Amino acid sequence: MAQIEVRDMTFYYDDFYHPVFEHLSVNLDTDWKMALVGRNGRGKSTLLRLLDGSLEPSEGIIRRSGTVSYFPYTVDVSFTKTFDIVKECIGGLKTLELQLEKYEANPDANENEKYLEALSQYVESDGYAMESRICKEVSQMGLSTELLEQEFATLSGGEQTCMLIVALFLRKDAFVLLDEPTNHLDKEKKEHLKEYLKKKKGYIIASHDTVFLDAVSDHILAINKADISIEQGNYSTWRRNMEWKEQFELRTRQRLMQEINQLERQSKTTRTWSDIGNKQKYHFAGNARANGTRAYMRQAKAAEQQIQENLAEKKQLLCNLEEEKQLSIYQEISEQECLLAADGISFCYEGAFAPILKNVTIQVYPGDKIWLRGQNGAGKTTLLKLLAGRLTGTGIRRRAGLSIAYVPQEPVCRKGNIKDFLHAETQMSKDYHEVYARFRDLCRLFDLPEDFERRPLETLSSGELKKVDIARTLAGNHHVLFLDEPLNYMDVQFKMQLETALMDEELTLIFVEHNEEFGKRIANKVIELQSRRI
Repeated sequence: MAQIEVRDMTFYYDDFYHPVFEHLSVNLDTDWKMALVGRNGRGKSTLLRLLDGSLEPSEGIIRRSGTVSYFPYTVDVSFTKTFDIVKECIGGLKTLELQLEKYEANPDANENEKYLEALSQYVESDGYAMESRICKEVSQMGLSTELLEQEFATLSGGEQTCMLIVALFLRKDAFVLLDEPTNHLDKEKKEHLKEYLKKKKGYIIASHDTVFLDAVSDHILAINKADISIEQGNYSTWRRNMEWKEQFELRTRQRLMQEINQLERQSKTTRTWSDIGNKQKYHFAGNARANGTRAYMRQAKAAEQQIQENLAEKKQLLCNLEEEKQLSIYQEISEQECLLAADGISFCYEGAFAPILKNVTIQVYPGDKIWLRGQNGAGKTTLLKLLAGRLTGTGIRRRAGLSIAYVPQEPVCRKGNIKDFLHAETQMSKDYHEVYARFRDLCRLFDLPEDFERRPLETLSSGELKKVDIARTLAGNHHVLFLDEPLNYMDVQFKMQLETALMDEELTLIFVEHNEEFGKRIANKVIELQSRRI
């Protein structure tokens, strides 16, 4: 049974001292199907990068056994065919194949040693059986093996994600770290990935999709508000245990508060009697009077000591309780007339063989909550950008003076200082101070760190960056809100905040989201787009 051992590990980013972990010690079994959970900014992605070795601890040690691989990763190869890219991602197998083929076509005695080394690596990686293994794994992922013969660039984003994950699990002695792998996956691809992972073991998956985690985990590694815990079971059992613990701690806290109040009254009374006893002492007094005074003092000190102990115990309770904060979205009131319309529009990207959108009609009125649904590659983001004016298209009408707030899939602010970025974006407008005040209030509501204004954006997590982007967008005035996969990277608490806020009947929005439960609760209109990929 192999393990990853973390001993007394501390980590902080060099360019801004803010400890992410302090003196962390855990042992992780590489046979576990482990879910990594925690709110945005708690260090989930940082921990995964520390485990795979792309980040080094500031203090302490991490011992690994086998191959630890991280997803997502960049495919930086010269190959274009999907089969070749998957082979190369497994362990440089395609490069090894080319080396072996070159030598075998023109044997060279001077290259014997290099040939034998390449052959040894190829055999060690099970290269001769790898093509059949790749086909088997791709089928288990729910994908057609015909995709392996296509150019990788022609695959949808979801298909590319699934292929790259297959490559990681085919590495020898692989322990796979999956960081938000369900982002951007449509319902079908997410289901395929879920069924695939249920057949695997030896991975850690960080995700905020609790239904998905329930199906693919047997252990939970939780980065809580005050500590880190490991528990056997899936997300639902961990959440239920946390709620039981919180209920118990709440009752204990209430009992301790009652004891503290009682002891404070007792301490006050004994101090009063002690003072009276001291004032009544005179030179004929016997030892009984003095002994009584000392007894009162001892009782007062004992009560005060008990108060301090109870206070110390109370501070340890509910330290991981997440505070619920309600989000309210301000939107300018519009008259009951059509705000935005598209009449039979089509759109084709330059160089594409077929239009991604064809003959789409949509009308947006105040109070509409329109859910754009469809598989990966159906053109949902393209339609959103066309309606918002971020792509140039014909056949789209917008009401004069219409203000659109647009939140893209990926955060806009990623580098530098948020204050400078927001100041530049508002172009020194007279509303800057008012907008910035609203922005700060929203960031506090989203539980961003208190020092986020001073921290380089590079030190924030993807979820925190997305929250910054959403706060930046919502701080301005608008008539219609556009949201492109708003739940990507976002923790459960934020999902609940946003869901509650968007249920406001007066809000007008158009959104893209693969989370079915979220979409069904929010939308009062649905537009289903069909994929036109060839």
